Amino acid sequence: HYFIQSNLRMLNVRHCLKNGTKLLRQLSSISTEGLDVRTHNDVRTHNDGKVLILSLRNEGRMNCMTEKIASEFKTVVNEINRDYPSALCLILTGHGNSFAAGADLNWLEERTKTRSEKNVEIMKDYYNYFSGLASLPIPSIAAINGPAIGAGFCISMFCDIRITSKDSKLGANFVKLGISPGMGGTFTIPLKVPNQVAWELLLTGKVMSGEEAKEKGLVLSCVDTKNLVLPEALSLADKIVSGSPLAIKETTALLRHSSEQLLKDQLVMEAEAQGRCFSGIDIQIGLQAIKNKKMPKF
Repeated sequence: HYFIQSNLRMLNVRHCLKNGTKLLRQLSSISTEGLDVRTHNDVRTHNDGKVLILSLRNEGRMNCMTEKIASEFKTVVNEINRDYPSALCLILTGHGNSFAAGADLNWLEERTKTRSEKNVEIMKDYYNYFSGLASLPIPSIAAINGPAIGAGFCISMFCDIRITSKDSKLGANFVKLGISPGMGGTFTIPLKVPNQVAWELLLTGKVMSGEEAKEKGLVLSCVDTKNLVLPEALSLADKIVSGSPLAIKETTALLRHSSEQLLKDQLVMEAEAQGRCFSGIDIQIGLQAIKNKKMPKF
């Protein structure tokens, strides 16, 4: 870890969302005043006192999630727990024009060459690197500023609230890859939408627009363009942290209590199911189809 001390004055967008021109003008004038930036290779956290911004970062690869990024993500989340006791809200977003385009395909291909029992343990660890997001003592907002596909989409579901844009694409396309869903998707998605909608999304691997995700109840709000997603999330975070710090944390704990252990159990079952899938032929067909930019024929 190394520290880069710079200055950032975070924009208070709460009072300017009604005026698009004013908003864009203020966004363009954001300086680097007062921001504590910690860089962990592909993952960054930004500390502005009560609101933290955590960015998934894998430049040039649509923020696809490598094993390295996963382990660093866990480190960053642990640092939030340890080093930012005054934080009251976390925003998770993606660097550039993507949120997270799922797991790294090369890493997935390696799983097809690994014993099933070993893959189960690998996938458990992989999920646990990210699932700590759902155990933070503060509420979290996913600012989905571009494609959120597969595991990337499921990571956004670990957050308590999601905001996206009309031009973003979201979906849990695991079955199109020849693998069962993971990263908690079989637990978190049915919690957010009617049961039959969850079945449709997970069994078809459907990729939706931001507008359709809003219609189905998967996201709280859908703004016009990607560049407005983070300001919208900041506006909501600003409203949240204006409340009582103790009440915010106690409310978060109460809302999460009933589902926390169930999520852990479901992650184990998903790892076991994916371990079996990695030993089959379908995942190889799916990966090859993606490389060739064709529809898979299972």
